[in-house]
Amino acid sequence: MNSQSTIRLLMISDALDDAEFVTSMMRPAGYAVKAVRAEDREELDAALAKGTVDVVMHSLAAMDLSLSDTIEAIRSHELFVPVIAFGENEDLTVGKALAMGAAERVQPNDQEQMRHAIVRELDRVLVRRQAHWLSTAYRESEQRARALMESSRDAIAYIHDGMHVLANDAYLTLFGYEAFEEVEGMPMIDMVQSEDQAKLKEFLRNYSTSDQAVGTLELALQQANGSHFQAEVEFSRASIEGEACSQIIIRHQGNTEELEKQLNLLSQRDSVTGLFNRQHFMELLQEALTRAEREEGESSLLELALDDFGSVKDRVGILGSDQVIGDIAGVLQDTFGDEDQVARLDGATFAVLTPISDQASLDELADRVRGAIKDHICDVNGTSVGVTATIGIARIDGSTTDPNDILSRAERAWEEALKAGPDAHRIYQPKEGELSQKQIDQQWVERIREVLRNEQLQLLFEPIVGLTGESVPRYEVVFRVLDDNGQPVEDPDMLAAAERTGMSKGLDRWTVLNALKALIEQIKVDDSSVFFVPLSGHAFDDPGLFKWIHDRVSQIDLPDGALVFQLDAGAAANRIKQASAFAKAVHTIGCRICLSGFGHGSDPFQVTRHVSVDYLRVNDEFTHNLQQNTQNQEAIREIAARASEEGKQTICPGVKDAGSLSVLWGLGTDMIQGEFLQEPGTERDYDFSSMAM
Repeated sequence: MNSQSTIRLLMISDALDDAEFVTSMMRPAGYAVKAVRAEDREELDAALAKGTVDVVMHSLAAMDLSLSDTIEAIRSHELFVPVIAFGENEDLTVGKALAMGAAERVQPNDQEQMRHAIVRELDRVLVRRQAHWLSTAYRESEQRARALMESSRDAIAYIHDGMHVLANDAYLTLFGYEAFEEVEGMPMIDMVQSEDQAKLKEFLRNYSTSDQAVGTLELALQQANGSHFQAEVEFSRASIEGEACSQIIIRHQGNTEELEKQLNLLSQRDSVTGLFNRQHFMELLQEALTRAEREEGESSLLELALDDFGSVKDRVGILGSDQVIGDIAGVLQDTFGDEDQVARLDGATFAVLTPISDQASLDELADRVRGAIKDHICDVNGTSVGVTATIGIARIDGSTTDPNDILSRAERAWEEALKAGPDAHRIYQPKEGELSQKQIDQQWVERIREVLRNEQLQLLFEPIVGLTGESVPRYEVVFRVLDDNGQPVEDPDMLAAAERTGMSKGLDRWTVLNALKALIEQIKVDDSSVFFVPLSGHAFDDPGLFKWIHDRVSQIDLPDGALVFQLDAGAAANRIKQASAFAKAVHTIGCRICLSGFGHGSDPFQVTRHVSVDYLRVNDEFTHNLQQNTQNQEAIREIAARASEEGKQTICPGVKDAGSLSVLWGLGTDMIQGEFLQEPGTERDYDFSSMAM
């Protein structure tokens, strides 16, 4: 135990100073005691009903409650709470106390015996609770695994001693069977063409004696009607009701073309709304700019943001706010025509390309859209939510060929509308002497080059703390820009400009290089240390980045898993193929992948089906107002449970107070970080044992 261990003690005593005596006695041993006193059965029942008792101390001098009364009360509440009897009573021997159900009978004035008894019983309580939690979690994970298997489009079966013991509908359909009873007990080898049966036997013989977790084999498989097909079969170790077995997943090779189409579609669509995502919309915007430059037709860009959306999140939680965004996306699709292209840029901000370009028609369109949004009521689990929107409009008339310039114009029009609104719109009108976005970006490029050239950057380290009993030193590595006084400051405008102009490549390399230097020093102190290094949203679009990383990592002897590259979940979802390739490459050099900002959308795990990741860093919006927001609590619980089933660990950032920490203890997340633990700093001195039990 450590200095932060807390014992929740229920004191059954008439004496006011008994609880203070125990508190004072346990403090030098490194325990904080949170004591509640009860003098009669009513107070005892009230304390037990709250379910927040670790150990009960029963004074044998208690007047209204006997030891047997206390033990009977605990049993009636169906709780496992040990009772330690203490005080003067010559008739109650140790044997009699134990026979009644007490955990210990402490002799009068024997403080050492009392201290050891309390510590021992607390350990028993914690072990029993952990065992109960693990047993419950195991049963729930098996139930979820079966439900996921049944709903999966992949053909999945479980094999024990070569025989089928479980299979989903996709597996039965693939082989031409109608019910599991037709294949139950059937040897898998009977579903393999004779020419490949020897290959399967040899593979299984080697697989069963190796430490390999997952193995794949290409086989000619046979359906019930005698026809056959080629497929890749993936084998992995599993268990069914405690019995060791093998899980097999069959991916028909004929699905490759269809899978490619699905990946292309996913790379164009936003996972929450089904609208075009920002990346694909920028391509559409560039096409519109090119048409205008060639005088093939003008158009307009509308940037639309929902007003005061933070209050919506506070009311209905993150997943509820995603539902509102999805609802509004439907309103936009119904309001705009077939020639309009609607996208979600980020958060509660949308963009629309429309062929309309004259002012009167744009005014009419903006009024109609704002009215449709204002009139729509979203139903979020019985809660009615209404929103309004502010719109900025920029014409695409051939005056610029830069997509960022047009977006900037729409943004400025939106800012003007917001001053008059909310629930207003404005059309961009250029001001005399106003810089174009291209000119602004060029200034940023020079600024970032200067920052890199003059080393005006500094690495900071924020601890990521485990909640599962281990004390591995983990740090997220972030960089800050040094201001004129040499102080590290956040500069989100510079980061956005770096992404926009391609200068994020230089910042990525600076961060990785300096993080590696710090990691080498950290491993000398503790070779179990892990660094999480965030990369920009376009990192896996940089064709030279992985080779650059490979060359540097291969020059040093890093422990496996010591370096984790952190990618934005939204960016990975928008560029699944690139993110998947980058993740596979990173794993080949012993590094790991973490998706940050994870959790948005009806199925956030869609991206993990294509991108191999090890950690999921939950979007910090989920921890906002966590104590009061039960929707966010449930969302974190579901993410943590699903991640655990898939063998991934979860991190909850943004922990700002003890209340949020206490809630997260019970939600199943693996790790936490935030200013309540320690803000980012230049030193790596956090005591990771402070959370270990």
